[in-house]
Amino acid sequence: MSAGSADLTAEVRPTEAGPVLYVNGQATAPTIFYVSLWHDPDLTKVAQAEIASAGKVGVNIISFAIWGLPWFRDDEAADFSKYDVDVWVDKVLAANPDALLLPRFPTDWPPDWWREAHPDDVMLFDDGQRNGPASIHSLAWRRDAAKQVSTMVRHLEEKYGDHIVGYHPCGQTSAEWFYEGMWDGRLASFEGAARDGFRRYLRGKYGTDDALQCAWRLPDVTLDAAPLPSAADRTAATGSFRDPATQQPAIDLSEFMNADMADAVSAMCRAVKEVAPNKLAVAFYGYEFELSGAPRGLASSGHLGLARLLRSPYVDVLCSPVGYGDRQPGGAGWFMSPVDSVLRNGKLWLVEDDTRTHLSAPDAFPGRCNDERETYGVLSRNFAHILTHGAALWWMDIGGRGWFAGDGMWQQLGHLREAYASALPDLKPYAPEIAVIIDERSSLYACPSPAVTAPLMDAFRRQWYRIGAPVGIYLLDDLVAGRVPPARMYLFVSTFRLDGEQLEAIRRGVCREGRTVVWMYAPGIVRDGALDTKHVQEVTGVRVEEIGDGDGNLTVEGTGDAFSAGHRHLSPTLAVADDHAEVLARYASGKRAAIAAKDMGDWTSVYCGALQMPVSLLRDLAERAGVHIYSDEGDIVTAGNGFVGIHASHSGRKTLRMPTACRLMDVMTGEAFGRATVFRFPMRRGDTRLLRVSP
Repeated sequence: MSAGSADLTAEVRPTEAGPVLYVNGQATAPTIFYVSLWHDPDLTKVAQAEIASAGKVGVNIISFAIWGLPWFRDDEAADFSKYDVDVWVDKVLAANPDALLLPRFPTDWPPDWWREAHPDDVMLFDDGQRNGPASIHSLAWRRDAAKQVSTMVRHLEEKYGDHIVGYHPCGQTSAEWFYEGMWDGRLASFEGAARDGFRRYLRGKYGTDDALQCAWRLPDVTLDAAPLPSAADRTAATGSFRDPATQQPAIDLSEFMNADMADAVSAMCRAVKEVAPNKLAVAFYGYEFELSGAPRGLASSGHLGLARLLRSPYVDVLCSPVGYGDRQPGGAGWFMSPVDSVLRNGKLWLVEDDTRTHLSAPDAFPGRCNDERETYGVLSRNFAHILTHGAALWWMDIGGRGWFAGDGMWQQLGHLREAYASALPDLKPYAPEIAVIIDERSSLYACPSPAVTAPLMDAFRRQWYRIGAPVGIYLLDDLVAGRVPPARMYLFVSTFRLDGEQLEAIRRGVCREGRTVVWMYAPGIVRDGALDTKHVQEVTGVRVEEIGDGDGNLTVEGTGDAFSAGHRHLSPTLAVADDHAEVLARYASGKRAAIAAKDMGDWTSVYCGALQMPVSLLRDLAERAGVHIYSDEGDIVTAGNGFVGIHASHSGRKTLRMPTACRLMDVMTGEAFGRATVFRFPMRRGDTRLLRVSP
């Protein structure tokens, strides 16, 4: 696809199979190249050579950064000759005159004169420092930033509109819309704009002083004078959880901070769409898994407003990098987000593949590839994820240093692009037999540290990505709304807070037809404003009791295999005390039952008191549930849209079992395999087979 007329359009259209990118009315493979551009002439040559090589294989959509948003005073003419906006665009077009552009730009660092005029609209941290960006809670910032965004978009549309497919407004830490200072353990939102925004939020949530006083259990608090919770209040917890009976103000603040971040993202995308309604608005957001290790807890991130953002009419594409924790050759290449909920809501999910290729510096991290074989194996693994789910991707040379240099590299990537393009006429809904369910609001109740969420949401991915069967990742909201396709096994990862309506929807839609439902740690422990372990038993149907010993060290029943879930004693720690349940694993300390399965008649309930369980148990439960296991050797498997991918976690001869007899062809090599149900081939650790399936 090359640049068209000044009326160039780009949109994400909903289809029965999911959202599809259309450029000038034509379905387009969502494969993009991002490269950082610099003033250095030598680096410019490197980046432009990469852009040219990408164009030779049909990768013409180029993303790049505009380093700084021009910010004009109200009485100042918008003179873009003072800024480098056009410089970056011209560098791309000089390398590929047919390039289609997706510029990225910051929105939350106004100039000093604006900050001096709006001191209460700049972020204030718990350490008393006011050295960050503008407050995302500030109505003045939203108004003025939106005006500057609109001004720049208008300029670019008038000058380069026939080349631009969309715009990518950014903000906060690393441009990815999570709170500045979060990874340093700093608490944000102490400024006046945060206080005023919090009171607006409380007014919308509670409506009356009486309702607020009842929820907060404070007889004198009012909507007009509600204070921001202190740093001590924000970091308090009752064991593994925040107790709504005593900590509702801090819970409300976390809910507000996450919702307001989502609203800020939507506001910047709205500024784009009001000027360029027929172009894409793109944003980073929704890193529920990846940010679960935040020092002050996942709730401090700002990324727990995904369901809210998915309702925004101004956002077309949401994105994140490949997960950083397991991306090396032989790793899983995790999604950071409940990707399949994003797709089910008609938004396109885009993976930023910033793989440290063999062309990167030897000390590049994480997960650097040592040679071409490892590079192509990792890139193919990541592509297999996006192709089978129906998502999008950009390959990223984050430093513009030549990580994707050379026609040989792009010939390999061209095979991947062609595979996606060939699948476009026959896309199918992604409907895996295993569904992972997370709940954003539940994470507001987890203790404000990584103690619970990091093992449960981050590290646990290492297990369920290796079951050997495709997995869908969804928000609880979408399960309740009926947007999650039926599965054979459900893994409820973080559902600490369940109200009656949610539980009824789960009972009605999930707990039936021979399905297996796996509950992790404390499902529904919070209900109707009360934190109580008896709720866990009511949710799971499995009798549990609190115990004084036991941690994340488990022993698998029958085999005696040891497994560490990576956490200390939890408060509460729960053990299965149900004579009708089959014990699957025990706490190594005390030998009480930690994981057990119970026949509930027409479904099976599995309770796990630890924050992880081993892949061997997950695979056994999946097989019992009737899930088709493509590979049982711990390799990374994904399947959908007429393709199956397998990435070797270790070297050896692999066995791939297909659901029905078929033919396979390797996308990268062209190697064909005759009709069969079982295929065997040797693979080295880090190799990927991305295989086209033919009946």
